[in-house]
Amino acid sequence: MNSHNLQSPISNRSTTRLSSPKSEAHERLQFPIRILLPLILLLAFALRLYRLDFQELRGDEAFGYFFSLRPLDDLIPATVALQEPHPVASYFVQHVWLGWTGHSEFALRFLNVWFGMLAVALLYRLGRRLELASPACYVATFLFAISPYAIWHSQDARMYSMSLALTLASTWLAVEWLPKQRWPQAVAYIAVSWLALHTHYFSIFVLLAQSAFVLSRALLLRRMWLTVSSWLTLQGMLGVLYLPWLARVGDILTGYGGNGDSPRFLDMLPRALSVFAVGESVPLAQRALWAGLAGMLLLIGGLHLAHNGPAGRRALWLFALYLAVPLGVTWYSAQQRPIFNERYLIAAAPPFYLLLGTAFNWGRTPKGHPTRINADKNRLVNFVSMLLLFVLLLGMVFSLDRHYADPAYSKTRGWRGLAATLRALSAGLPTEQVRIAQNFPDPTLWYYYTGPVEHIVLPPAAQDVAGAQTSVEQLAAAGVQRIILPLQAAPQWDDQAIAANALAARYSKVIEQTVGVWPVQIYALPPVNLTPINVAFRNGVILASVARQPLTLTPGGLLTVHLQWQGAAQKLTGSEKVFLQLLTAAGQLVAQDDRPLDLTAALATYGILLPADLPTGDYRLIAGLYDPDQAGMPRVLTLDGADAVGVGEMLLAR
Repeated sequence: MNSHNLQSPISNRSTTRLSSPKSEAHERLQFPIRILLPLILLLAFALRLYRLDFQELRGDEAFGYFFSLRPLDDLIPATVALQEPHPVASYFVQHVWLGWTGHSEFALRFLNVWFGMLAVALLYRLGRRLELASPACYVATFLFAISPYAIWHSQDARMYSMSLALTLASTWLAVEWLPKQRWPQAVAYIAVSWLALHTHYFSIFVLLAQSAFVLSRALLLRRMWLTVSSWLTLQGMLGVLYLPWLARVGDILTGYGGNGDSPRFLDMLPRALSVFAVGESVPLAQRALWAGLAGMLLLIGGLHLAHNGPAGRRALWLFALYLAVPLGVTWYSAQQRPIFNERYLIAAAPPFYLLLGTAFNWGRTPKGHPTRINADKNRLVNFVSMLLLFVLLLGMVFSLDRHYADPAYSKTRGWRGLAATLRALSAGLPTEQVRIAQNFPDPTLWYYYTGPVEHIVLPPAAQDVAGAQTSVEQLAAAGVQRIILPLQAAPQWDDQAIAANALAARYSKVIEQTVGVWPVQIYALPPVNLTPINVAFRNGVILASVARQPLTLTPGGLLTVHLQWQGAAQKLTGSEKVFLQLLTAAGQLVAQDDRPLDLTAALATYGILLPADLPTGDYRLIAGLYDPDQAGMPRVLTLDGADAVGVGEMLLAR
């Protein structure tokens, strides 16, 4: 391939032409166009920065954060030892970055804002290098700048935005190298491609697309045979540099079970086109609509390139391979194991937007071209393209709005609220007497909960019933009084309530409340020593003894009360209930718990959730019975005629 084939005509402008009055007027006309790219980049930056830390970290972001905190010399051994299915480049970069900027959500994600910005700039540069019309490059870059899919990954603290920028840079450098094959560009290409392979393994699919482009061109153009030899030399050097790492992680790649699904090809294609077009913040029922709209724009763009001479057909062939090879190979590999996920397609996004940018006929078809479109047809096609693009822009705007503001489409699940709840529920007891248990080892909670209470994973291994039972017995033997269990849907780890069943066998379930998407269960160890009170009620029931934890109150915390009831159940109506009430010194009710009376249990456990704004002062805890089916006076009196029994005086001090 000679230099004329890929060299941009912009570089051939002469200085004498620019000095003419006509050229000066042309330059004045060009000034607004020249600032388009900076404005687009500024828009891309603003959209990626907006509400960057509003949404909570998702599980993979939290995992990457904790993994990158390891010492630099431990990142590679840990990747091998823990069978981490992603390479290490992003972890090295993130480790250094966090050392400079701190560990906030904003800092953690800001790194990928820069990679997202770099990708937008590189997209424009690649389009111009392939001799696309300037308006087509601006449209493609603008669409990429506001893409909900690209923005989502630019606001995600994972390697995908970094992979996007590196594979895009690799493709641009390949196009730069091909005409003259200079060694500085070759070195840059090898270095960037090597980094891309160390960022995400699926980067190799883009390199395969590049090789397919070069080799297929050589089959048509004999003058490219020498280029093929040089290209294969480049790939060989890259392979030699990457082979040591590949040999070290080969077992990880072949043994990884996948964390996605295995869709049919006809299901994969609309998913891919839809997510490129409007992101993942749209209802599933709309996927086919957006995929069809995007497909029509791609077809129109491809036809325009095909009718735009050798340079257009060359760009079209590169875009087709750049888009089809990563999509096809990713889909095919997912047929062997459930590994398909929309985020793995990120490297195939650039040709999608470049093809959308060419969906208008920005210039005349070369004279004498046998398939030249007449002016009327050209205007009709442009009108259809503009209409489709307008609808696509509306979809992008609505998708972005949902991404930024709609909880149904955001990453946020309520981790911040859960962490605050855990702090409140663990207060009042010595730290060593409380544990927070997870029925799935999700690291996200430990980014948000930074309190002193130790956490455990229950079951300790996937589906480990015996291990869960042993862990609970060890906790009880160690005197752990309270265990807080936020339940997470974890079919691969705890699909039969292993954690809850193991705790219920040794502990008493006090209360369950919903926080965010989690049912949070609190378990208390039955006390060994209870305080006897032996108060008899007129229905024959006796309140024999009582115990409570903790002895002092904490705003927003939990008061656990154990009551021992005695009596003959056959003498009761079956509708009796127990009430526990916390009263101020003036007798005002501030919190309570009501439950059915159960005389079959050796010890009944109750929980009172305290208000977060509970004021300081003295409080009194009372207990009693009532029968809601009885008219008039539903409370059951004691033999002494009292309608309640005092079971403790308590204090809340700041």
